[in-house]
Amino acid sequence: MGINQCSIKIKYNRFHLYTISFAIILPKTGQSVLRVITIFLLLSQLLYAVELPVKFSGNHTIDDGTLYRVIGLEQPLFFEFWKEKKKIDPQKIPALLPLIENFYKSHGFYHAKASSHVQDDQIIIHIKEDQPIKVANLSTISPLNIESFIPFHEGERFDPEAFVKSKEAIKKFYADHQFCNALLHAKAFVDIEKNLAYIVYDITPNAPCQFGHISINAPKNVDPAIIASFLYFQEGDPYTTELIRRSYQEIYTNEGVDRVTIDDSKHYENRVPVDVTVSLYPKPIHVTAGTGFSSDEGVNLLMGIKHRNFFGNLKTTGIEARYSQIRSYIRTLFGMPLKNHNRLGGNLGLKQELYDGYDERALFARINLQHALFPYLFHESIFYDHITTTNSIDPINFPNGTLHITSLQSSWSIEKRDALIDPSKGYKLHTELSGSIKSPISDASYYKILLSGLYHHPLPWGVLSLRLKHGTIKRLQGHIPPSYRFYAGGMNSNRAYSYRQLGATNSSGNPIGAFSITEGTVEFRMPLVNQFKAVIFSDITYLGQQTLPNYQQPFVAVGPGIRYQTPIGPIALDIGFDLNDFNRYAIHFHIGELF
Repeated sequence: MGINQCSIKIKYNRFHLYTISFAIILPKTGQSVLRVITIFLLLSQLLYAVELPVKFSGNHTIDDGTLYRVIGLEQPLFFEFWKEKKKIDPQKIPALLPLIENFYKSHGFYHAKASSHVQDDQIIIHIKEDQPIKVANLSTISPLNIESFIPFHEGERFDPEAFVKSKEAIKKFYADHQFCNALLHAKAFVDIEKNLAYIVYDITPNAPCQFGHISINAPKNVDPAIIASFLYFQEGDPYTTELIRRSYQEIYTNEGVDRVTIDDSKHYENRVPVDVTVSLYPKPIHVTAGTGFSSDEGVNLLMGIKHRNFFGNLKTTGIEARYSQIRSYIRTLFGMPLKNHNRLGGNLGLKQELYDGYDERALFARINLQHALFPYLFHESIFYDHITTTNSIDPINFPNGTLHITSLQSSWSIEKRDALIDPSKGYKLHTELSGSIKSPISDASYYKILLSGLYHHPLPWGVLSLRLKHGTIKRLQGHIPPSYRFYAGGMNSNRAYSYRQLGATNSSGNPIGAFSITEGTVEFRMPLVNQFKAVIFSDITYLGQQTLPNYQQPFVAVGPGIRYQTPIGPIALDIGFDLNDFNRYAIHFHIGELF
C-alpha cells in the first residue's frame, strides 16, 4: 500500500530562513511508514540559514573594527581586497547583542542598548549609546606620584576596564620602587541615575622590601654560579620587579636556555626569597636558515649551525653564512659567559662587499669582552681587518690594494627604553671610540668616534621618536680603507635617498663617503587597526670631508610610512622626499626595528 496523502509548504521569511511544513496521512503498513521517515529526513536537510553581512549604526564612540572583534567577526583589513567580508547566521545575533552591551558597559556606557534587524540583505545592528558615566570626583592618597597611571580626569568618561588596568599598573609601579607589600584600596562608586562616578585611589606602601635567600636550580652541566651572575640582584638588595625583568632578559640572551622561572611569589614580611629555575634545550645543536628582502640590500639569505651549550656552562660555537646582493660573509663564532655579568666572545671570517666605484674583500677577526652593569653595557674589543680593494678606476678616492688594520675599540651604552621592539617611552645613549697606531701590524694611525641617542615619548595619539647620530673619523698617518668612511642615504639614514647615495661624488658619479656626519630623525607613529601603524617622519643629514660636517648644507627628507608589527619587529614601508626637490624621492622596505 502507498502513501494516501502528502502536502509540503516551503516559506521564505524575513530572516532568510527556509521553513518546511508538511501534512501526511500515515499509511497502514510498516513499509510505508519507513518511506515517510526517509522523506522527512531528506526534507530536514533543507533547513538552513543564509549567512548575511553585518553593519553597525549609532556607534559614535566605539569604532566598527572593535565591535566586529567583540562579536567574533573580525573583517579583512583595508588592503586585503581579495578577501570577502565575513558573514554570520542571523539566528546568532540575539545571543551577540548582550556581548555588545556588556562591552559598552565596560567602557562607561551603562545604559547602552543594542538591537538588530535585516535590511537590504544585511544585518543592521543599531546601538543606542546614551549618556556615559562621567568622573565627578577623583581622589588619590599616595606617597608616590601615580598621576601618569590614572587613565582619566574629572569630567571625562569613566572607563571601568581602564580603571582595572590602572590598579595593576600602580601595584607594579610600587613593586618597582621596593614596596612589594603595598596595599591598594581603589574604589569606583557609580551613581547610575546621575551618570556620575566617584573614584578613590588609596595606597599604603608599608615597609620597603628586600631580596631574601636566592636558590638556583640549574642543569648538571651548568655551574649555578654562572646563573647567579646573570641576576641583577643579590640577597639583601632592595627589592624591585624591574631587576627581575632585567634578569630574565640577561639569562635569555644565552641561546641554550629554553625556559627560565624566577619565582618571587613568597613574601615573609619585607623579605622576598627567590627561586630561579633554568632549563636548557634538549637538543643543543641548532640549525638556522632564513630569507628576507630590504630596499638597502635586496634579497638576503642566511644559514648557520650552532652548538648552544658547548662543553657546558652555556658556551656557544658555530658557523654562519649570509648573502645579499651587495654583501656576503662566512664566519665562525664563539661565546662564553663569565661570572659577574661578563661575557667573552669573538668571530673569524671572510666577507665581500660591493660599493659604487669599487669592490672590497676582507679577512676579519674580533675578540671582545662585554660587561653588563644595569642599566649600562660596556664593550672592549680588538679587531683585525685584512682588506683588499679591487675594480676601482679612481686611484685617489678608492685606491686598489691591500691594507691590514689592527684596532682597539671601546663602547659604552645605557638602555632605558621600556622595550627593545616597538618602544613607547625611554631613551638609549651609545658612545663608541676606536683607533689604531701605525705599526708592523697596522697600516694606519687613525681614530673614529660615534655618538648616538634615541628618545621615545608617548603622546595621546601615538609615540614621538627622536634619533641623533654624530660620527667622525680622522686619518693621522698611513691609509685607511674607503669602507671606513661614513655613507649616508637609506632606510636607517636619510630616506629621500637610496642606500649610500647621499653626499659628494667623484667624476664617475660614485659617492666617495664622508669623514664626518651628523644625522637626526623625528618620527611620529600612530596606531591604525590591528598591528598596523602610520608614520610621518623627517630626516636631516650633514656631511663633511673634515673633522666636522658642513652645517651650512643640510639634506632634509620628509615623508609618510606604514608599519606592521610582528614578533621580530615591524615590517616597514617608507617613502621619503627631498624637502628642497620633491622630484627626488626613494622608497624603502625593511623588516626589523629601525630605532
